[in-house]
Amino acid sequence: MMQVKHAMDVHAEPVEGVPGVTIRWLWTTADQAPVYALRLFEVQPGASTPYHTHPYEHEVYILSGQATLRGEAGEYQLAPGDTALVLPSEEHQFANAGTEVLRFLCGIPLPRARLTVTAQVSLYPLRQPELGPTIEAAVRTWRDRGLEVHPGTMSTLVAGDDGAVWTGLRDAFAAAAGQGEAVMVATISNACSLPPKE
Repeated sequence: MMQVKHAMDVHAEPVEGVPGVTIRWLWTTADQAPVYALRLFEVQPGASTPYHTHPYEHEVYILSGQATLRGEAGEYQLAPGDTALVLPSEEHQFANAGTEVLRFLCGIPLPRARLTVTAQVSLYPLRQPELGPTIEAAVRTWRDRGLEVHPGTMSTLVAGDDGAVWTGLRDAFAAAAGQGEAVMVATISNACSLPPKE
């Protein structure tokens, strides 16, 4: 059923361990939102969110104030009406760059129960003079996504949160396809464990 509320009627919770930053959870599972959460952040002058990363995207809209978005690719100055997309596993931080309260909306996928899965992946570069660069591109992509990776002679085991594994498979195939034609075969399981660490 459709719902309406005023953002400022939602309780502003302090972000634990981050002075000067509050969050208002505007829409969550408590409101029967099935897929996304919408949050309103308020960052006081001189304060900032922590420099951090996580396996899901942020979609941000600046409502008021001035912001500096810091990340691996550099810094961006944001003003009211500006939007930003922070991709999964990108390090990022929003800092108040002005003298008034910075307010921005931030949409994220709703938290859900984590499911750890293992993927057995075989990658076959086609019509390429060397196989190594294509396979290395896929392995590097999985490791960059924070997944546990165990390369083998015939296949590679990749493990982690199911969302990160599925994203990692997609991104690894894109990295492999960037090298040339390729076939990737994956078997996914929530019952098979990784080999013990040596």
